[in-house]
Amino acid sequence: MDSQTDKQTKSFFDRFTDFIIKMKPYAASLWRERKQFVLLNGGVAIISILVLLFLIKPYYQSTVTILPDFGNKSSDMVSQFSGLASIAGVNMGGDVSTQIYQNLILSEAVLSDVVYKKYQTKAFDHPVDLIEYFEIKPDESLPDSLQKRKMFLTVYEMLTKGRITTGYELKTKILTVMVEMPESKLSAEAANAVVASLDKYVRTQRKSFASEQRKYLVSRVQQIKDTLTYCEDALKNFREKNRQVAQSPELLLEQNRLMRNVEIQQTIFIELTKQSELVKLAEVKDVPVVNVREYAKDPVVKTGPKRIFTLALILLFSCICSAGWILKREKVYDIIKKIKRG
Repeated sequence: MDSQTDKQTKSFFDRFTDFIIKMKPYAASLWRERKQFVLLNGGVAIISILVLLFLIKPYYQSTVTILPDFGNKSSDMVSQFSGLASIAGVNMGGDVSTQIYQNLILSEAVLSDVVYKKYQTKAFDHPVDLIEYFEIKPDESLPDSLQKRKMFLTVYEMLTKGRITTGYELKTKILTVMVEMPESKLSAEAANAVVASLDKYVRTQRKSFASEQRKYLVSRVQQIKDTLTYCEDALKNFREKNRQVAQSPELLLEQNRLMRNVEIQQTIFIELTKQSELVKLAEVKDVPVVNVREYAKDPVVKTGPKRIFTLALILLFSCICSAGWILKREKVYDIIKKIKRG
């Protein structure tokens, strides 16, 4: 074992020594061109610092945490939430509520209220919505009816492509909503507006769902009630006309058929009446279904940009590119000359 370790160590040092020997000519070439190398990377550094300081605006991130709905684990509730997701164009199957929320948050139905909500900002002396805040101008080439829609879609794409992000933990089923904005207070208010709009949308659609069920069941109960009354009257008339049913097999069979129809309609009527009462209770039930653990607060420290880290990456890339150019430029010139000749 020791001999194998010694061999591996020697092999490593040999490869490292060979690498150093191969790099010496390149290092010598760079040292001869050190002024150009320093000027190139110094220029890149100055430009990068100016861009990072004056052109890239700082942004703030606010976070809202949404917990799963612990109070109701029934399959009926999950199916209702899945129905809400399908209305927004999302097929979620049988997933839990917070995972469905993750998809609903980025829908137009939820973000519409967020875009048009009025915010008090530092950039304006009056409350503005996000269209005015981001200074989205109308497209004069479009009809008036489409200009407002186009401006909304512009802001909507800005929000869904980086400004509003979500994180979902599979184990805890906890959903995190993160909103980035140029102002700290605006980021907190926008994050809370997202949750408020989500809660409004879900509760409104749940009520609408229950209302439609109630209307259907009330109509169906009335139909079954009329049918039951008809069957009961038919049985009553039959018995009034036929007093001696037991002595006639044909009359006995007819009476059993009429009694069976009454029993079937009674069973349906009782079941639909129960369902109708349950739906009425669900319709008037008004509890928030979005379980928020903590609303967003005004972040004190800006989230980004991370100027030092970004500058370091730019300089590293610049050094690699400039070194490659200095070492290989003669070959590049030769290739260009051959192309021109040939």
